[in-house]
Amino acid sequence: MSQPPFPTSPNPVESQIVTPSGRWFVLGGALIALGIIGGIALGTFGFLQTSGRIDDFQRVHVPGSGVVHLAESGGHTVYFEYAGASSEGASGTVNLRVLDPEGKHVDLRKYDASITYSFGGHEGRAGFSFEAAHPGEYRVTTAGSSEVTVAIGRGLGSSFVGTLLGALALGFGGVVLGVLVIAVVAIKRNASKRSAAAGRLGR
Repeated sequence: MSQPPFPTSPNPVESQIVTPSGRWFVLGGALIALGIIGGIALGTFGFLQTSGRIDDFQRVHVPGSGVVHLAESGGHTVYFEYAGASSEGASGTVNLRVLDPEGKHVDLRKYDASITYSFGGHEGRAGFSFEAAHPGEYRVTTAGSSEVTVAIGRGLGSSFVGTLLGALALGFGGVVLGVLVIAVVAIKRNASKRSAAAGRLGR
């Protein structure tokens, strides 16, 4: 006498599958982690790059004179370095004259914006900007307070701010996107669980 077959389950396996897959939570966590790590890495790179550029500034003590070699034409900035430059106003009085490779006076324009820095033992404040018509050796003559050192190099403002904003955008964007993925997946999985539970009750 044969045994009757086992009854089939009233709740098929397919109706109990919860979607979307929980693997999406891993993706959301990965986006958050990548955003934070990427933002920190980009910010660190920008910090080190800016610090290196400041270290490479060519300097002339006050009072005194010296020759700075500008490898590129275009805009350059004259910074005044002294203790407290990043938090205080101008220290003492500095008279400055710059001659181009042909011995002609270079037009110095007062720096209106407040650009300061404090990196690697150097603390400075932007004082003037000028256009180098062509590469070469520029003679810088200074007079005034011996507490000040003149530093000349490319402007820092746009590059540093751009890198900082990029780091913040990368970090914030990664966190927001990751949280959004996790939230959407959680909502859809809860809805899928409720649907599966309702299906079982209705059988």
